[in-house]
Amino acid sequence: MAIGKKTGGRTKGTPNKTTASVKQALSEAFEGMGGVDALLAWGSDNQTEFYKLWAKLLPVDVTTGGNPLSPTRIVIESANGSDSQD
Repeated sequence: MAIGKKTGGRTKGTPNKTTASVKQALSEAFEGMGGVDALLAWGSDNQTEFYKLWAKLLPVDVTTGGNPLSPTRIVIESANGSDSQD
């Protein structure tokens, strides 16, 4: 085996079979539970939990440039239960 050369396994970018099957199962469950309409209804009743989930989808490297009134910062801090406009 040459140093620095990959000689087996999945090719780069090929998803793990388990990960792909779990994503497929979750997608089917989401649709079976009512899809977007059901998510909207749940999110309306559980706004704090909804925004916590939504915040996890934001890129980790988002910066506000020190602006305490940045919309992204306000939403994230509101989801965490803190007030950014102190």
